[in-house]
Amino acid sequence: MKTPLFVLLCSLALGPLYAADMPGPADWMRYYQMAAEKGDPEAQMRMGWAYEKGDGVGKDLAKAAQWYRKAAEQNEPAAQYNLAIMLLDGTGIKKDSAAGLEWLKKSAEQNFPAAQNYLANLYDKGLGVSASAQESVKWLTRAAQLNDINAQNNLGLKFATGQGVQKNFVEAVKWFTSAAEQGLAAAQANLGMIYRDGAEGVKQDFGQARKWFGMAAEQGNALAQTKLGWMYAKGQGGAADLNQAAKWFGMAAAQGYADAQLQLGWMYEQGQGVAKDLAQAINWYGKAAAQKSGIAANNLGVLYRDGRGVPANVGEAEKWFRIGADAGDVHAQSNLAELLEQTKPADALAYYRKAAEQGLASAQGRLGWLMVKSGGDAKEAAQWLSKAAGQGDAAAQNNLGVLYDLGQGVNKDPAQAANWYRKAAEQGDAAAQNNIGVMYRDGSGVTQSTDQAVAWFRKSAEQGYTKAMLNLGSLYERMMKSAGANPLPGVPAAIPLRMPAAPVVTPLPMGR
Repeated sequence: MKTPLFVLLCSLALGPLYAADMPGPADWMRYYQMAAEKGDPEAQMRMGWAYEKGDGVGKDLAKAAQWYRKAAEQNEPAAQYNLAIMLLDGTGIKKDSAAGLEWLKKSAEQNFPAAQNYLANLYDKGLGVSASAQESVKWLTRAAQLNDINAQNNLGLKFATGQGVQKNFVEAVKWFTSAAEQGLAAAQANLGMIYRDGAEGVKQDFGQARKWFGMAAEQGNALAQTKLGWMYAKGQGGAADLNQAAKWFGMAAAQGYADAQLQLGWMYEQGQGVAKDLAQAINWYGKAAAQKSGIAANNLGVLYRDGRGVPANVGEAEKWFRIGADAGDVHAQSNLAELLEQTKPADALAYYRKAAEQGLASAQGRLGWLMVKSGGDAKEAAQWLSKAAGQGDAAAQNNLGVLYDLGQGVNKDPAQAANWYRKAAEQGDAAAQNNIGVMYRDGSGVTQSTDQAVAWFRKSAEQGYTKAMLNLGSLYERMMKSAGANPLPGVPAAIPLRMPAAPVVTPLPMGR
């Protein structure tokens, strides 16, 4: 297709063009048709376009296809492409995928970028052709080398993901940058993502990330607006500014972007960057939850459970926790399990297991404890408690210590029991403080020390732990009665199996 030559004429030399002299659609269509009927392929293509879009003539897809075909048969690449799309989609004419693919390839071979892009997409998805990532890359490369910004962006994605080519982030940045500098918002957002996270061969650069996210955000790209909001919230690439974060989250949320809706809900809940408004938080959480955001559904469940912004309603809390749990959110799974413990213990175990398998320490500890309590597999229970304890969960550390103390699910090992009691006690767990006190009092797993026993019993008692109060009182009584002699070991006091406090999961802090 020949590129029309436009010449700027000086109005002072020509004089004003009056309305009476202004040509209308009938005028240009008449001349296009005259040229088209004389066989000019560009005019024929323009006639096809006019009939397809109803521009200057009544919309008539059949006539559009006729003119496109005339031009296509004269090897006009734009007409070949337009005819191909009509045939592939069955738009206004009978669908014929084989013929459409043939015309598309003819146009692509003439280096028409739109056809090359479309053909790359067909090979990518295996639509009408055998799927081939390599063929897709081939056609994207040809279009990208012709400076087609969409192809450059898509080729960048190929290099970033290693589809059809060896993964190469340096090459990805090259193509993203080329498209981004020409103003393509999607490429700007992709470039921002690479600079934000860093990649092999590409140094993390928050300043560059904020710059490119900002350019894409200004063009209305919801992903970039959300990521830019995060950068302002975290102070990445510049000063933190929660007002700016809320602004960009709000713009993306208004476009229906679920992640932004979730974050905007969080900001309204916490009063960060905006005035605290639980009604708005519930509104935005609801919009995100409707798009299957498990975190948003969990956060709604927490608000209904706790009666914040709405009347407390266990049924509504359970509904939202279940939605979040089924969407795979680990906290919703754990919170739902907590609600179901008394009414549906088997379901509670199942949901704790789902959360535990995703690595949530509180759920792992809770699952292990409930298995012990219900007479389940003690060995498996010990394994779950061990996973949670290894992540620093104090309740799990205490309960794992109990299993080592009793030899339940593990070999009896007082030293290991004392080790886990101590870890939990140092985190302020009252039951563990009592239990390590018992170990010091009795010299079990540790060197006997009345002073240490008193110190730990006192810490526990000061938190209101009844058993520690009893043990401390009993120990003081023996000390006084022995008139300064070493207290006798073995003061009878059962080491209680302590059920950890039910996890109370508040909405997640802002994160990616």
